[in-house]
Amino acid sequence: MNRRLAIGVGAAAAVLAAGGGVAVLAWPDGGDAGAPVAAEQVTVLPPDPSAAPPKIKTAFNTVDIAAPAGGGDAELPERETKRFSMVGVSWSDPAAVPKGDIQVKTRSVAGKWSAWKTLERDSEGPDGAEGTNPGLRGGTVPLWAGPSDGVAARVVGGGSGLPAGLRLDLTDPGEESGGQGGGVAVTESPAAGTTTEPTQDPTGEPTVDPTTTEPEAEPTTGATTTTPAAVPTTTSAPVSTTTPAPATTTTTTKATTAPAATSAKPSSAGVTANAVPTSTTPVKAQFPSYVSRSSWGADETIVGSISVASEVRVLWVHHTGFGDNKYSCADSAAIVRSIQLNDVKGKQFSDIGYNYLVDKCGKLFEGRKGGVENAVIGAHAKGFNTNYAGIAVIGNFETDLVSNAAIEKTLAQVAAARLGKYNYSPTSTVTVAAGSDNDKFKLGDKVTLNRIAGHKDGDATACPGKNLYPRLPAIRALASEQITGLALSRITGVTKQGSVYYTKKTATLSWSVTTPTAKIARFEIYVDNKKVASPVSSARSATVTLAAGKHSVIVRGVHTAGSTAQFGVTVIGDPTAPTWTAGMAVNLRPGTYNATSVPVTLTLSAKDNAAFAGFTVTKPRAATLGASAKSWNVNVKPGTTTYAVTARDVAGNTRTAQIGRKLAIVPETSAKKTGAWTTVKNKAHLSGKALSASAKGRKLTWSFTGRTAALAFMKTPKSGKVAIYVDGKKVSTLDLKSAKNAYRQAVWTRNLASGKHKIMIEVLGTKGRPTVISDGLVVGN
Repeated sequence: MNRRLAIGVGAAAAVLAAGGGVAVLAWPDGGDAGAPVAAEQVTVLPPDPSAAPPKIKTAFNTVDIAAPAGGGDAELPERETKRFSMVGVSWSDPAAVPKGDIQVKTRSVAGKWSAWKTLERDSEGPDGAEGTNPGLRGGTVPLWAGPSDGVAARVVGGGSGLPAGLRLDLTDPGEESGGQGGGVAVTESPAAGTTTEPTQDPTGEPTVDPTTTEPEAEPTTGATTTTPAAVPTTTSAPVSTTTPAPATTTTTTKATTAPAATSAKPSSAGVTANAVPTSTTPVKAQFPSYVSRSSWGADETIVGSISVASEVRVLWVHHTGFGDNKYSCADSAAIVRSIQLNDVKGKQFSDIGYNYLVDKCGKLFEGRKGGVENAVIGAHAKGFNTNYAGIAVIGNFETDLVSNAAIEKTLAQVAAARLGKYNYSPTSTVTVAAGSDNDKFKLGDKVTLNRIAGHKDGDATACPGKNLYPRLPAIRALASEQITGLALSRITGVTKQGSVYYTKKTATLSWSVTTPTAKIARFEIYVDNKKVASPVSSARSATVTLAAGKHSVIVRGVHTAGSTAQFGVTVIGDPTAPTWTAGMAVNLRPGTYNATSVPVTLTLSAKDNAAFAGFTVTKPRAATLGASAKSWNVNVKPGTTTYAVTARDVAGNTRTAQIGRKLAIVPETSAKKTGAWTTVKNKAHLSGKALSASAKGRKLTWSFTGRTAALAFMKTPKSGKVAIYVDGKKVSTLDLKSAKNAYRQAVWTRNLASGKHKIMIEVLGTKGRPTVISDGLVVGN
């Protein structure tokens, strides 16, 4: 029995049915009549216990529809409701067979009532583990009404066959803060290894409501980086390309367009629904850019357990089937949010039933949670969910034509990427077995399906509509005609830091591609989503000129059939040299001094507007310092020394600074003595001799002009303590004892303001070891 309600406006909706941990029986290509092989076990992912609340506030409300006592038609008079944009009807038992036409009409927020619209009954319910949920409800395909605040409902010709628990499910998808009409500014998120799709439609197809490009993440490297102060909104980017002779490429078997599927009736002996195409060559296509769940505002807090299978053998093509196709693509994200709420809160699915959705502008949306490139088990084709994927075009293609070729291109690329991952050709067939009963097949019935199949091939439904279903052969052929192997081979004129490239002005991108040149229409170069060049099919490199700031540079390949693939990089244009923030300074440091080598520290401080790379020292000797360097230790000869250092950024800009500093050894004989000091002669001392004193209160005082100073002593096992005074103020007490004799030890250094200073040492007469031996003073200007 065909258990459906006809939609008054002529639509036949996609069946939303769940898939769980069911072991679907499957046969290999060609329909082997031997024993079935059980599909691999699935992995069940529990709900996220810490899922963050959605950024967009949504609402789900219900209104009961009371069945009249004694049977007859039911009616819910016009009434005011809380705001909603999608309405569906559900009932308690998903296996119930409602009789009659379920109709609704809605009042827009502007106060205008719609005509009565008849809703089609949705599928009987999910299969597999998800189908065991005792709270599952049956329901209709929901209707997208747009922002509304009034509703009426009736069941006409139902007699006594109205199911229990009949109610209206009203979904308000909310709106972005400051938005209108339930719309939301969305962000396209690329799959792994891809980049955000340019907002300009490069094929010339009419598009509306382009999305906003997601900002690139800032570099996260160990080096300190600074975001450019401003990024220009437009970029003048002349592009030059090179067209070397194409390298030898691997040819692929040309796919044969599969014929349209024929309808089939259930049979325990098995049914062949499609003819077998001739090509079995997999297509390793790139998964296209898509609007992520976070971007369209998925509510992760309501998601239940999600199951993941081992592979995708067939891609089911659906249409959502509600209403008409007059919605705005600006509302697509709100429609997807509403479908999720209706599936989860209305029908009690684990999450939105479809794996992917496509709006009428060809924009792809991530559907059920679990990852766009994983074999997530959906709830879209009862009996055929495990090891399948489902993609739904938002709209009704029973009544409307497929007017935008971007839809077919998106469907084809998704199919090629999903099937190619598991080495299946999009133009081949597979014989499978139904995993559960539905309105067309019984559990275990065999059916041969195209790898890209319409929902009606697996269930008794008109989905994906009489105008989209005949386009499936063309979609299969288009899926086999993809740009493959497009990848960046090198980029010159830049320096890479983390995942970001830096250049003064230009960058040359070179790429490789496995698609034969004869199959390539052209390449396209985009800078910040603006097409700046269209290199010919034989080109394998292009040079872009970039203004200062952060840019997205995308290379896109266009197949002669119209399909595309792309890669992209983030390049920061930086023509500005680093700046010195505090200059350089030379300071004496502790260590062993002698007449030809004095240890000093050169302090450095510079920054860059984009990304600082470090320093290159050329004098007094060569050295390379990293971006985090703040100082450099070196030994120099007494006298005047020149220090030359170049600050450099990642883009290659440089700025050089140079200073000269003089170091002088001031012998102890030039110090003013207080009390008796004994001269000790030994060539190991700084000037071949030193001064020694043991009595408490003995002092040496040096007067000098400079900005840094170091006191050198001889340290012995018998050495005592000494007090240090700078410009009349005690600043330190040193213990000069050591395990063995050590000459010329600068154990005290001090950086001073440039000018005249006095440094004095005072013997403290330490008990048992009172002696202090002064090796002199070293000063720097």
